[in-house]
Amino acid sequence: MGSTDNRSADKKKRSRIIWLLIALALLLLLFFVYWGVKKSSESKKAAVDDHHSLLLQEITAPYVLDSTAILDSLNVLDSLNRLDSLNLLDSLNRLDSLNRLHNLNRLDSLNRLNRLDSLNRLDSLNRLEILNRLGSLNRQEVQSLLDSLNSLGHLSSLDSLTLLDLMNRLGSLNRLDSLNRLDSLNRLDSLRRLDSLSRLDSLSRLNDPCALDTLMPWVYADPSGGLHRKVVNVKLTSNKPCKIYFRFEKDGKWKEYDGTPVEIMKNAALYYKAVDVCGKEMKPRSKRYEFDFSDESKICPARMEYVAAPGGGFCIDQYQWPNRKGVTPVSFVSFFQAMDSCFYVGKRLCTSDEWSGACAGPHNWNYLYGESYEANTCVTHDTIARQAGSRVECRGYYEVFDMSGNLAEWTSTVPARDRSLRNVMGGFWASGSQSRCNDVRYSYFPQNRHNPVGFRCCKDAPAQPDDSKSKRGRR
Repeated sequence: MGSTDNRSADKKKRSRIIWLLIALALLLLLFFVYWGVKKSSESKKAAVDDHHSLLLQEITAPYVLDSTAILDSLNVLDSLNRLDSLNLLDSLNRLDSLNRLHNLNRLDSLNRLNRLDSLNRLDSLNRLEILNRLGSLNRQEVQSLLDSLNSLGHLSSLDSLTLLDLMNRLGSLNRLDSLNRLDSLNRLDSLRRLDSLSRLDSLSRLNDPCALDTLMPWVYADPSGGLHRKVVNVKLTSNKPCKIYFRFEKDGKWKEYDGTPVEIMKNAALYYKAVDVCGKEMKPRSKRYEFDFSDESKICPARMEYVAAPGGGFCIDQYQWPNRKGVTPVSFVSFFQAMDSCFYVGKRLCTSDEWSGACAGPHNWNYLYGESYEANTCVTHDTIARQAGSRVECRGYYEVFDMSGNLAEWTSTVPARDRSLRNVMGGFWASGSQSRCNDVRYSYFPQNRHNPVGFRCCKDAPAQPDDSKSKRGRR
């Protein structure tokens, strides 16, 4: 009885062990089946991803190739535009380039639309082909693959739109670059033309000396016109090589001046003009010569000129102090220094009326030399005072020099407006047209010294016999 129970217990124990082994085997089998299915799913998914990547590359490749082609086309167009811009006018270049770019934009837009339509068709066919191949797959795998395709389709749509946006931006940038290059070429062409014209003008100037010559001819008569007390021999001098012509007032024909002084011994007007090798002309100018051979010229000391005046004649220095031709006159002196200098040599300072009377002469000219201002006649456009008498035509009717320009001059006249001042007459080296015979400068204190102010002296003339007994002029 006991052995039977033992056998029954052993049998049950063996049966349990067998079932445990069978369960363990089933678990191992299920694990291997699951692992196999998972591996198969992963391999299929990888294959699908690879296939999709290839499809994406095939889809994007035409865009990349098309972008390269567009860039090549634009580069060719840019080269052609450069060639055209160098040969055609700026306005035609711009018009031609804009027309070409407009046509290219239209063609580019059509090509992009066609390519986009082709890509959409290809994407639809690929999806249909993939769905046809899904017949052998179970429902769970089909659903998983469809989700992957939808995600990929969404990405493809986004990639297509992104590529299209990039291509549009690339086209805009290329157009902008083409316009910038065209503008740069036009500017370069303009600069080259301007440079060529400048070089041509420079070469023309080098080959043509007249193009560089801006100096107008000017002729000086030495001695100048006015009152003379002896026969004069007038020499005509120019500031540059030129031909000089002259004639007298009653002569109708011009004569070429050959360098021989022109003798004048009676009242006459001398006309003269000039033309240089470049054809520049000096308009005819004239100087009137008058003569007085009476004894009046002998009553004044050396280098002083007798001036007839309604209240009685007087003598005045021909030049500014120290009254020597060829010497730079003294400036930066006070009124008191000027007065003492004249007193030291037995003279006195001139009054304002005496000074302006000697300057304007009997014809009451505005300037020492005549009615109108002449920039080349006296020292009125300079930086310093020049030597006395260096401008031969800067003399008046009387033989006095430099009363228009060079240095303004102290006079002994006290202005009525302010008794503490003294009148200063005339212009100086930089006064320009403000150098008339009646120009008065009032704001000068006698104790002060001024750089552009000098002086000349006057002297009372001895009493003269009746003018009817004097012999004036020899006609």
